[in-house]
Amino acid sequence: MLSHIVVSILLCTASCEPAEIRVWDGDSIRLGTTRQSEAVRIFNIDAPEIEGQCAYETDLALQSKIRLAELLKGQRIEILHQGTDRYGRTLAAIRVEGRDVGDILVSEGLARTWAGRREPWC
Repeated sequence: MLSHIVVSILLCTASCEPAEIRVWDGDSIRLGTTRQSEAVRIFNIDAPEIEGQCAYETDLALQSKIRLAELLKGQRIEILHQGTDRYGRTLAAIRVEGRDVGDILVSEGLARTWAGRREPWC
């Protein structure tokens, strides 16, 4: 499943506004549904790749992506910007009801704490 998952959220900055996001994988989303949408990578985790090196990684990546969509769908979301990565994506922590989404995915075994470089999943 290479396509994204679209979910509706309440994006909260100074106030909360309805928004749609696209979940690309377990650690990447896009704010909005247009070409100009902002790419955001959860800065504190590493999720497996959808086009993984083995069947285990691909399966875990799909589980991580689906779980991230479940965590965000219909929720009040805070995005705490931390900078940008080498691909121009926004690096950010994402919180749902005060809980860090990256920490939730790590605690459920669907991602790892980011250690500064990718580690193999296979």
